[in-house]
Amino acid sequence: MKKQNLLTSIPILFLLLSCKSYIKPATNVKEKFHCPAVVQKQTKHPVACLEMDFMNEVFFEFRGKYKFTDTLFWDDDRPWQDSTSENDFINEQSQPEINDSLHTDGFQIIPDYRTSIYCKNHLYGETYCYFPVYIVNETSSTKVFYGKDSYAFGIQEAIDTSGSKQWHPIEAMAFDFCGNGSFGVKVHPGEFVILLVLKYQGELANAMRLRIRIGESLYISRSFIGSYSAKQFNINKDTRPYRNLKDRKNRPPFDLFYGAIPKGHDPY
Repeated sequence: MKKQNLLTSIPILFLLLSCKSYIKPATNVKEKFHCPAVVQKQTKHPVACLEMDFMNEVFFEFRGKYKFTDTLFWDDDRPWQDSTSENDFINEQSQPEINDSLHTDGFQIIPDYRTSIYCKNHLYGETYCYFPVYIVNETSSTKVFYGKDSYAFGIQEAIDTSGSKQWHPIEAMAFDFCGNGSFGVKVHPGEFVILLVLKYQGELANAMRLRIRIGESLYISRSFIGSYSAKQFNINKDTRPYRNLKDRKNRPPFDLFYGAIPKGHDPY
């Protein structure tokens, strides 16, 4: 894995079309969702897009729940819990009974790749460049979003331009070493959840999309144009995703990819 500070053009202080970890009181709340504008604090150092020589193992960053609004103020020093009502938080012991009354279907998945957010990665403790993904409830009923610890479950896919032009994953689910920490968040009508997804440095600029698992619901987002490397379709033989694909007797071969099929791995 290589990290390279190639995204050096992020201004010292700028206005982003995005989201945040801490929200000031919302103004001009809308019934219909649109991507809010964000003001981000000054950064002391250039922020890097991640450069990978092979498929990355990831979780998406969970950064809280908010009401529809025009403007959010990003402050990565504040925890995401500040934006989530305690009454709407569901601990893992309550999930079976909640599952009978709330549902994970009906969300809109809206990626905003044009926006760059710099924040610290919970797993690795380093600051990277991300883009926001909005999990939006424009329905008339309350939904539930499920995650674990400080993250959500999802990967990025991209178009393979070298041959058949098919979708293949450039990420796999990271290793989840702990059986505890699952949670749910009630998402009422007119609210949305924010996820942060890594941006990559690469020689390709083509169609990408997301696979996101929320409880038992699997979402595939609309496509967007993003940057990635053809090397990211390749799975390092020393990694868990490669071993998982070879061990078909003990587990479903594509569970780390949320049903996506890695390049070169025929499902039949």
